[in-house]
Parts: sequence; structure tokens; C-alpha cells
Amino acid sequence: MISFDDFPIVYFALGYVLAIGIVLILLLQANLPSFSRIFIGLSLLLVAFMRLPILVFNQEINPDESQMIAHAITLKKFPLYWQSVDGTTIGPLDNYALILPSFFGFPFDYTSARIIGLLCVLGSLWFFYQSLIHFFDKTTAQLSLLPVVFFVAFTQEADFVHYSSEQLPVLLLNIGLWLLSKIASASRLKPPSLNTIFFLGIVLSMGPFAKIQVVPQAAVIGAFAMVSLWNNRQFWQYFLYLIAGSLSFFSIVLLVTTSFGVLDDFWDYYILGNLIYAGGSSLIDAITRLPFFIAKSTSFLLFLASILLCVILVGLQHKKKSFKMTWLEAFVFAWLLAALFAATKSGNDFVHYLNFCIYPFALLGAILIAHYTLKTPLKLVMGAALSLLPFLGAFAYPAIRHLPLNAYVSGDSHQVPKSEVSKLILKYAHPEERLVIWGWMCRYHVETQMPQGTAENHSERCIYPHPLRQKYYERFLSDLQKNQPKVFVDAVGPNSLWLNDPTTQAHEKFPELKAFISEHYHFVGEVEHTRVYIRNTKK
Repeated sequence: MISFDDFPIVYFALGYVLAIGIVLILLLQANLPSFSRIFIGLSLLLVAFMRLPILVFNQEINPDESQMIAHAITLKKFPLYWQSVDGTTIGPLDNYALILPSFFGFPFDYTSARIIGLLCVLGSLWFFYQSLIHFFDKTTAQLSLLPVVFFVAFTQEADFVHYSSEQLPVLLLNIGLWLLSKIASASRLKPPSLNTIFFLGIVLSMGPFAKIQVVPQAAVIGAFAMVSLWNNRQFWQYFLYLIAGSLSFFSIVLLVTTSFGVLDDFWDYYILGNLIYAGGSSLIDAITRLPFFIAKSTSFLLFLASILLCVILVGLQHKKKSFKMTWLEAFVFAWLLAALFAATKSGNDFVHYLNFCIYPFALLGAILIAHYTLKTPLKLVMGAALSLLPFLGAFAYPAIRHLPLNAYVSGDSHQVPKSEVSKLILKYAHPEERLVIWGWMCRYHVETQMPQGTAENHSERCIYPHPLRQKYYERFLSDLQKNQPKVFVDAVGPNSLWLNDPTTQAHEKFPELKAFISEHYHFVGEVEHTRVYIRNTKK
């Protein structure tokens, strides 16, 4: 089995050799048939190759991974979202996607989840490149894609390599961007088909059900699709098809939630719950905090530097074209502002929210590059080399000083390691039985493969004060009574995410919960600051 230590110098060197090869092959594009396919194929290969250490590191990188895998384990057996599972800010599509590997014999683990995430990243790159080709010439498209390729290939920051709830919605946004580019590049003699407009509506309406934060960006794409068609004699027909496509997916969601009696839950816990979450900061606070937010990610700063260096080189060496504001420039700035708004509005500076900003910044770079004329392949290669330079420098420094290169050291075994808590749980329960965790340690679900006994697999919204706290708490109690989970775990303590104070947050501090656990469960042990309770056997 493949494994990586903390200094796989040969592996990383091969990755950078491949990156340099992608830069140099730009010299040959005039002589190679199907060069565009070769270019994007090598770019996707580089990203997949450099993600190997993360794929084989079958352990939790970010708590969100465990949360979503636990949802998938539960949905495989109890498939109704907002009844058996509530992902809070995470939409249902992110969680249902993690069920797909199980149909091919893969387990519910971190490797399977990251394979899905990698496919989303590769898909985003492919659709973004196709969009660039429609918006610009191929030279601009190739040069503009490289900063994104090098960024997602060489970053080892957890926020960009774990299976995050941003990867699928970003893919959907890039599909929407590709459809927008097709619509915008269509001629009057051959206008876009109504099916393209309808499909755009479907894709844009799916985005919020992966992550509701993408609503501003999806709205910008839809609005500018209509702007680009304003002078078309079929405008109102296009408009109606876009609305019909948007309503079709939403109507399916409404039909399912109404038929199975979870429409109220959808409204209360997904719409209202996310509106409360999004009220974390004002627009002014978000703007003033933005530089500090971006500065939290070294990889993202390298990405921005890569774009900037490329733009500066092109701007210095080539004659500037005449500038006239077009709908495309307006779209890019609107899309970027929507992305920055989505990333900062909640007030939580989670670096993985910057995933929403990768492609808007890259498209802004493409706009700037497109305002100059590239005349020779050599100068194109110089621009591409400069886009690689920040990442090459970030690799060279630790390599020369023999500092760790790989943050994800994998051993001989690629199985999910079991904690002492999970070992204790499995002494009394089987993977088919339900598990409830009070606190925030969702990886116990992954380690035991036990589905959730309550809709939420953490209790943060039952504990911290907010307008819907009582509603969340009452649902937690109702799920306990209805599902009768075999195991109850009080994980509040030093190992739990955010919920670390047993004196105020342990289950005994909530009278109704304390009474229920005392009546129906018995204590079997405490390990790693975590208490495990087993449901009493009925006599």
C-alpha cells in the first residue's frame, strides 16, 4: 500500500517537474494537435497526483468531514433529510454525494469522502477552463487557469484539501459559469438553446441545497445570463425558461418535504437557522475584516501573488488594448463581490469559505490579462513560469532546510483508527445500532460506523444561546425518545469542538435530558474525558 512520510522529496519534486512541463509545453501549442485537451489533461493529472498524500491519510483533517460522513452513514439507512439528518449550514446534496462511493464497495471513511471532493475540484477546473475558452482566446484561458491549478495542486492547508461543504457548490457554480459563457458567446445567427437556459436554472437552484451561502453568487450568474440576452428577440421566452428551470428543482424539494412531513423542519432548521447564522456581522465589519481573513491562509496569498505576478508581466511587456467596460467586466466584479460577501457575512472566519473566492479571483485575473495582447509563445511561457514561482519558492525553502513537506503522514494501515471511546462503544453496540453524541465529536460515528440517533450529530445549537435554541433542544429530546439509540455519549470536555466546559454544558445541566438519560440509560465507563451510556435492556 502507498504511504507518505513527512519529507517525500522525490514525490514533491516529481510534482513540480510535471508543473514545469505544463509551463514549457506552452511553447509547442502551435505544433500539437488537440493541444487544449493535452493542456487541461496534464493540469488535472497534476492536481490528482499531488492529492495522493491527502487521499491515503484516512483520518479526520477537519471536523466537518466527520460530520458529513456521519450524515451519509445515517442517510444510507434512513434516507429522509431533515428527519434523520440535519446538517445545519451544510446542505443535503453535500451529504447525499458521500453515499455514492458505497455503491461501488467503498467504505464510509475519509478517503472515500476526499475522492468525491477531488472529483468536485477536478470538475470545477474543467468547467472553469471551458468557460475561459468561451469568454477569451485560448492563450488567455491557459495562462489564467494555471494559478488555480498550481494552488489546488500544491496547497496542503486543511481548509482546501479536506472534503468540505464548499467543493460541491463550487462545482455547481462553475457549471453555471460554463453555461453562462455558452450563452454569452452564442451569436445572433445561432442563439443559445432554450434547453441551455433551462439547465442553467436547474444548476443554479441546486447550489443552495449544497450550501445556502452560494445564493448571492448563483443570483449574479442568473442575472447576467439575462443581461447578455437582453437584446435578443426571444428574451422573455429565455427568462421564463430560466425561471422554470430554477423552480423545477425547488419544486421537487418542496414535493418531497411536504409528502414526508418535513417541510416545517426544512423551513425552521435550514432557512431560518441559516439566516440566524448569516447574521454574524454587518457588511462594514465584513469589509474591514477581509484583509485579516485572507491573511490567515498562506496558500491563498500565494495564489493571489501568482495571479498578480502574471498580470504584471503581461502588462509590462504588451501594448494595452483600448478599455471599454462590458457586461463581462461588470459580471466579474459583481461575482467577486458576491463571493467575498458569502465568505465573510457569517462573521466566522473559517478559511475554507475562501473556496468560494478562488474562481472569481481567477476570472478577474483573466479579465486583466485579456486587456493585453500576447504576441510570442516565449512571453506566454514567461507569464506561466511567474505564476508557478510563488509555489515553487514555498516548496524550495522547506526542502533546502529539510523541514517537513507533507502534513499528512500515513502508515502501513489505511483503515480509520479507532479511539478508545469507540472501542468502548463497540463492546456494547453494533454498527447497525444508533449512536447519539452530546458535544461535538462526530468522528465517533465514523470510527464505529453507527448511524445517528438524533438529526444533529452535535449539540452546539442546543447549548449556545440563539433564537431557535429551545426548538433544537426539543427536537433533540424528541429524537431520543422516538429513535431509542443504543448508545449515548457525553463528549463535552477537552476533546470536543467548542463544547469544552462540563460544568455548564454537560448533559446533566439540562434537566429534561438528565432525567431521560437517568431513566433509560446506564453508565458503562469514562475514557478520554468522555462518558459512555448504554440503553437499558427492556425486561
